[in-house]
Amino acid sequence: MSKKALILAALSFLLLFSLSALPAISLEEALQLGRTNNLSLTSTALDVNTAKRDVETSWNLFIPTLSLTLSNAGASPVFKAGTSLLGPAKAQNQGLSVSLAVSLTLNPAVKSQMDSYQIAYQIQQVTYEQAKAEVERTITKLFYYLLMEEQNINVQQANLELAQKQHEEVKLKYEQGFASELEVLSSQLAAERLKPSLQQAKNAYASNLLTLKAMLGMDLDQELTVEGEIPSMVKELEVQQLAEYLQKSYSIALLDLNMAKLATSQKQSKEQALFPTIMIKGTYDMSLWSELNPINDFSDSTTYTVAISIPLDGLLPNSRTKVGLAKLDDSLSKLALQRQQAVRQLEVSVVGQVQNLNMLASQAELANQSLELTEKVYMMNLIQYESGYITRVALEEAQNNLLGARQQVLALQFQYISSLIDLIYDLNIQHEYRTKELM
Repeated sequence: MSKKALILAALSFLLLFSLSALPAISLEEALQLGRTNNLSLTSTALDVNTAKRDVETSWNLFIPTLSLTLSNAGASPVFKAGTSLLGPAKAQNQGLSVSLAVSLTLNPAVKSQMDSYQIAYQIQQVTYEQAKAEVERTITKLFYYLLMEEQNINVQQANLELAQKQHEEVKLKYEQGFASELEVLSSQLAAERLKPSLQQAKNAYASNLLTLKAMLGMDLDQELTVEGEIPSMVKELEVQQLAEYLQKSYSIALLDLNMAKLATSQKQSKEQALFPTIMIKGTYDMSLWSELNPINDFSDSTTYTVAISIPLDGLLPNSRTKVGLAKLDDSLSKLALQRQQAVRQLEVSVVGQVQNLNMLASQAELANQSLELTEKVYMMNLIQYESGYITRVALEEAQNNLLGARQQVLALQFQYISSLIDLIYDLNIQHEYRTKELM
């Protein structure tokens, strides 16, 4: 038995050594690479910069509209020239003129427009944080999946090596006349049956590793492994501990900001429809040359207009302006109801997630206890097999039960961590709380 334990330890050491020879990355390093190199996150950051530029340049709403016009006009008879006291009309160039126009429209709605830029910037900031949290959630799930799948591969690899070693032992006994050919074939079949699931686990590991590389912006052919510890489970998670985070959820925050944006749009529409508008316009015209007045080839003039426009249709009942503003009121009330519904749905979701986490923690505790018993049963079966009290089939059954118990523990651990990561994302729980309290 001691010789068997030494062989298993040696195989595990060699497998771990081969994996550790590759470049390893921690969870914090993976998250940092994801924040820096993820393409979807970079695209969202561009939207933030665009909204920020709108805020920083919102003062340009007070810049007047400028236009410069350069024109040249002429007239010429086509089929028959007209006649006048000066004689028949002939082709003539009416000259070159330049016109500079300036116009500015002022309304109290300009302030609301500037406020809407600020709210839009805040929406893009929250959207970016939400996208960053989504990237971090995906990377964290992939990271812990790879850690646990690596352990699963180690377990299956060690189990396969053990089955192959046992086959060699039975084969040697067969050559010595102490085992039947049926026992040799059975031991070989038991080893071969372990290979497909092991290959499937390796393929899943490689596929998810490629996904992680893509999320981190790495070359797909670059070697990479993950290193870290699997967080422990919280035996009993209370909903009351998480109630304070309901209002901090990204989805609720975006609903609040969209309500503020809609309220600002409503205010802007009212100011445009009900408040006076001041229009200031000025024009400077300059004539540089004209055949009609060859003596004076330069002349200029200026005009200006100051007007106040007072909308009146907004004062009429059931006018289009009144109906449009009423629709905005309805939209704002509807969005407020959507927010209440979203908070209620989030509460229900959190209760369900906490119950699921507590159930997984209980199942994992039972699975660990079952694993301890399965290990003891396997060792007892191994001793009885080596003493000749049980058959080869009974030992293989105990060995398969041990493999299944170990895989069950790993599966429950990943389900728990995956569900916990989803809960952290849904409630926008900060990193400090997530590391100190939950993990």
